[in-house]
Amino acid sequence: MMQHTWRTQGTRLAMTFALCLVTAVVAPGPVLANGANTDVSKLSDLAEAGQFSTLLDRLQTDFAGLEHNQLQSLIADLERHREHEGVRVSERREAFEDAFARAKDAFAEGATEDALIAAIEAHGLADDADDYLARDEVREIVEHAERMARAAEEEGDWVEAMSVYRLLDLLYDDRATYRDPLRMARKHVRVLQVYAPDKLRAQHEARLERRRASREEADQDGDADELLEDEADQLPDLESESWEDRLKEVDASILQTTLHQASRRHVNSEGYVPLMIGAVDALLVLINTDDLADTFAALNDEQKRDQFRRDLERLSASLKEPNKKLNFLDVDSMIDRIMVMNDRSLELPRSVLIYEMTEGATQTLDEFSSVVWPEETERFSRSLHGRFYGVGIQLSRRDGRLVVVSPLANTPAQRAGVKAGDVIAQVDGRDASRWDLDRAVREISGPENTEVKLSLERAGEADLIELSIRRAEIIIESIRGWQHQADGSWDYLIDPDSRIGYLRLSQFIPQTADDMDAAIAQMEAEGPLNGLILDMRFNPGGLLNSAIDIADRFVSNGTIVSTVNADGRRTSESRARRHVTSISDSIPVVVLINQGSASASEIVAGVLQDYGRATIVGTRSFGKGSVQDPFRLNRGEAVLKLTTQYYQLPKGRIIDRQPDAKTWGIEPDLIVSMTDSQVSESLEFRQKVDVLRDEEVEVANGEEIPAVASEILARGLDPQLEAALLVLKTRLVSKDIAIAQKAQRN
Repeated sequence: MMQHTWRTQGTRLAMTFALCLVTAVVAPGPVLANGANTDVSKLSDLAEAGQFSTLLDRLQTDFAGLEHNQLQSLIADLERHREHEGVRVSERREAFEDAFARAKDAFAEGATEDALIAAIEAHGLADDADDYLARDEVREIVEHAERMARAAEEEGDWVEAMSVYRLLDLLYDDRATYRDPLRMARKHVRVLQVYAPDKLRAQHEARLERRRASREEADQDGDADELLEDEADQLPDLESESWEDRLKEVDASILQTTLHQASRRHVNSEGYVPLMIGAVDALLVLINTDDLADTFAALNDEQKRDQFRRDLERLSASLKEPNKKLNFLDVDSMIDRIMVMNDRSLELPRSVLIYEMTEGATQTLDEFSSVVWPEETERFSRSLHGRFYGVGIQLSRRDGRLVVVSPLANTPAQRAGVKAGDVIAQVDGRDASRWDLDRAVREISGPENTEVKLSLERAGEADLIELSIRRAEIIIESIRGWQHQADGSWDYLIDPDSRIGYLRLSQFIPQTADDMDAAIAQMEAEGPLNGLILDMRFNPGGLLNSAIDIADRFVSNGTIVSTVNADGRRTSESRARRHVTSISDSIPVVVLINQGSASASEIVAGVLQDYGRATIVGTRSFGKGSVQDPFRLNRGEAVLKLTTQYYQLPKGRIIDRQPDAKTWGIEPDLIVSMTDSQVSESLEFRQKVDVLRDEEVEVANGEEIPAVASEILARGLDPQLEAALLVLKTRLVSKDIAIAQKAQRN
């Protein structure tokens, strides 16, 4: 039925074009120039190369007299794009000059971190990034920041050291210059987070105070506090679970099984030796973190501390001897030896040693291999299955408070009357003002059919609003559309006149393919689907099977994805199933990706690119092309996520980003970059569009006018999305013109 409708529509369009062409030739009036003979395939080529200005000139010249709604709509969109691009180029130059000037001014005022932040911003705006980094002003800022970071390390101020190294790493991202010191600082911060969150918070607060003071001294507008809000919201939650509770399920079997599985099954395993080096180094980090002395009193005894340190350093040195080999029995014996060394000196709890050695061992593998500890398994399961029990609200931290971004559609929170902008002051009568997001989610979620009491602050209400809400199963939305309809459901058409759909895939969970089927069916029930945009920007991935199912909707035969070991030998293969393919080849597709697109989203984008099934638009993806298999630990109380294989795309590409790699991930067919400020502004506006509001908003009461999705395109807030839509509309118009030309020739 859909194909019949399309053919009928195509015939009508052909007749319309033919009539227009004949009229233009025989009658005086607008002239088509060479439109009747133009190779229309070149039009799509121009669009897919991003040459939108040339495309506009061609359409206005060759088809000036052609009256056709879709052509005129495309021309209007291209004119708008040209205007947006002119503004963006001008704004980019101005933004670079402004950021570079702010970097120099901040450095002159002694605000080195603010200078670094501005330098990073300028780097992202520079025409020649390498030339910019070589400037004397930038090098001076960098050298001073390096001295700051090293001084912070010596003083044991690991928050300061981590923060400065993180900024330096961002500035030199592709060079990995600061990876090792940043990694070490993060290890110390992690230890403080687990065992001394009060000390960690004190370091954060001291750092914020220093930055606030330096900014206020340099800030003529008096907005220093506002600039630090995001950092203040990241302060550790002192009421979170104690380290004793966190480690109560930890036993030696977790460490032993982790070492055994990692040495045998990790894709790049080098045996037990590097794992044990990491385990010993983790213990050295622990005892060399000064702020743990209040937690473990024995660390105040310098003699015992030095004794354990010397023992560990000797052990580490022996492990680093050339051609060192260990078997499982050697490792078991070494762990026992470490425990004896500890018993003779510091007498730290065995659970602490096991926990730290396990963390240290897995950190030597790769950034995706890790242990999911007992208290984290519920959250891990939720992320995989896309379902949990709660009330259904999206939360954020703003100005140091827990704020409802939006209630989710058809959830207990929405039915109870929770609104966007509500501040959660209390949960079950307990003050929630200092909770972090993880703590808030843990406390508000809970067993099905149990109740949670939320005390809400709402603009215009003098008293707290008390709501008792019964928890229910919440199904996470992995697919969203262009904008909400009146009933809270999604409208998936970004361009109703051209019948172009828009699907945002936020993650890959079990129901993602079914949700896509439902969205496609909804659009096709309203009329033919002429084009589709899959937006997978900032999609971190998820389940491989879900990604395969999504790719299968577009590909009817051939390999979808394979897995290979470190030697490149194929270990598994998933093939397309013809009966599953549900989206016709006649429907052109554009996939949006960026540096936040990883894993499963890269697989889908890569498969569609390899088969020529979609045009990929945006920036290069993250490069997470490895397989993590779960292994049960401690009778299933914990889980080891272990990288065991690499993904391989149909044409043989392995997309995983390896150390010192020059290429990785998915390179778009059409690269459209966005500055950090453009990304931030577009995401912020999109979040406003997605807010689920009451049907009528009382603007008179001071509430913000609801954001409208069309403004994203009208205001040029999202250059990548704008380019994707232009590519599809050009394809559709080119197809119509080709039909008309053929009809005229016949």
